[in-house]
Amino acid sequence: MTHLSRIGVETRSWRRGEPTQGEPDIVCIGEDDNPFGIEIASAFYSAGDARQLRTVVTELAREGKRQTVMSTSDIADKDLPPGLIRNPDAKLAANLQATMVEHCLKRYGILTYLLLDGSWAPLTSAEDVRTILAALSKPPTCPYTDVFLKLTRNWSSERVFFRLEP
Repeated sequence: MTHLSRIGVETRSWRRGEPTQGEPDIVCIGEDDNPFGIEIASAFYSAGDARQLRTVVTELAREGKRQTVMSTSDIADKDLPPGLIRNPDAKLAANLQATMVEHCLKRYGILTYLLLDGSWAPLTSAEDVRTILAALSKPPTCPYTDVFLKLTRNWSSERVFFRLEP
């Protein structure tokens, strides 16, 4: 919500939404007393990677060790261990696109923003945003007021937000 306030969308209050009641993940009341929602959609390199990477990154963060995003982009294929992700940015972008398309099938009775959360993908950082954004395309029937991408800044745990252009 801090990011929304930076672009002029003020929030008076908020609560967790009730997905079983057809609500987005977060329901807010704006300064004009009208409700709006935030739907959060996380994407990873793959479902297995998501589980494993979230565990590892969370443990490192608890130990104060997560300071950077590592990349395999300058390592030859023959030097990579089996199972290592070759092009994590492309893989994340493809999964973010699929996640966005899936979430665009949802409809809410209130104005809603979509947040694509790629910040848990530790091989990709905010410095890779051009590559990621170039691979993302809002579906023509996207029901969201706006769509944002969240990534982690390199060398920190700071989350940064980027708007997807139509």
